[in-house]
Amino acid sequence: MRGLTTTILLVLVLAGLGAYIYFVDSERPAGGVEDREKVFAVEADQIEEITVSAEGDSTTLRRADGVWQISAPVTADADPTEVSSLATALAGLEINRVLDENASNLADYGLADPRIKIAFRAEGGTSGELHIGETTPTRGDMYAVKAGESRVFLVAAYQESSFAKSTFDLRDKRILHFERDKIDTIELTQPGSPAVQLARAGNEWTITAPVQARGDYSAVEGLVTRLSTASMTELVDANSPESFGLEAPSAVVTIGTGSARATLELGAERDATLFARDRARQLIFKVEPSLATDVKKTVDELRDKDLFEFRTFNALGLRVSRGADTYEFQKVAGGGEGGADKWQRVVDGKPTDIETTTMEDFLAKLSALRAESFSPTTNAERLASPALVVGASYDSDKYERVRLIPGEPQAFAVRDGEPGVAVLDSDNVNETIKAFDLIVVPTS
Repeated sequence: MRGLTTTILLVLVLAGLGAYIYFVDSERPAGGVEDREKVFAVEADQIEEITVSAEGDSTTLRRADGVWQISAPVTADADPTEVSSLATALAGLEINRVLDENASNLADYGLADPRIKIAFRAEGGTSGELHIGETTPTRGDMYAVKAGESRVFLVAAYQESSFAKSTFDLRDKRILHFERDKIDTIELTQPGSPAVQLARAGNEWTITAPVQARGDYSAVEGLVTRLSTASMTELVDANSPESFGLEAPSAVVTIGTGSARATLELGAERDATLFARDRARQLIFKVEPSLATDVKKTVDELRDKDLFEFRTFNALGLRVSRGADTYEFQKVAGGGEGGADKWQRVVDGKPTDIETTTMEDFLAKLSALRAESFSPTTNAERLASPALVVGASYDSDKYERVRLIPGEPQAFAVRDGEPGVAVLDSDNVNETIKAFDLIVVPTS
């Protein structure tokens, strides 16, 4: 009987303890995180003006039609990412702990002459100003106070990097302003070399000067990406008597978007920095020296080095000449539902099936041929006697023709409609010719 009584008492105690824990926990914030008072009751997207005083600078930013601009000490575009982060940090700033509800001497906390001041104005007339003083001895927090008040509290020290912003930090540091999807021309000039001019139609780039040739899409788009993402590392006083090498630029790149132009000039390189100028804004600034390498492209570097544009999946027909012999091939749709396409050789108008794997190996080797460089001319006699002349039809309405000339230590190729001679790896050309030999044997 005594054991039963003890058990009942233990059950009652446990039930009471469980009820206590339940009701206590129900009063706690979700996840066990303590609710903290926000410094300002404002949302980031409501803020319309911010003034930051730090690092010896005072910068005022204003938002109009959703776009942030620096209005003082200069008028300039603001960096949207930097300003958005600043507004978000300000709206989300929390009080870690109140130290003194009515501090008699703000100087004790470095708040008589604050290191950082952030003032804001928001929709509906809401405004506020925060002063940040010294960091606490543990380095985990900073002393802070609202302007006109004496209640000193702590805010997280890691937030310092969000608020200690100079005018340069907050400005748009892009070296050129242009709309990438509207670019239709690019011009690159260097002293002593003819200007390289490119034009875009849809997704295709064409070199229009000093030669007419296909542009290398990846190379040109890589240049555009570099110009659109490159940032100035430091602004330079344009009134300084110092020469920046811009009176005779080492390179000039001009981006055309319809009738608009954006021009970047590169000057001298000193102390691991490169001077540059945006001609439209007459701003002189420093950039990473590697930008010069990206901008000083030759016509050969921007030229498409693929000898053929077709690929095995979109090739429709081939006409291959070797000496006096000509061979014709066509791709036909496979029979039946889901039947694979096949290749046929056409002789006297009569098609004959050929081994698909062997044909596709030849096509793959042709489409992989790439120029290592370009030469204005080479041995005319050799060019007049190509080993193969390959004409390819593809994409239902396109046709291209290339002459292949093997040789040692270099092979050559000439593409119809394009200037100069492509210099190729001789092994690749020899392997391509061997792949063709596996398909046909020339007539005597």
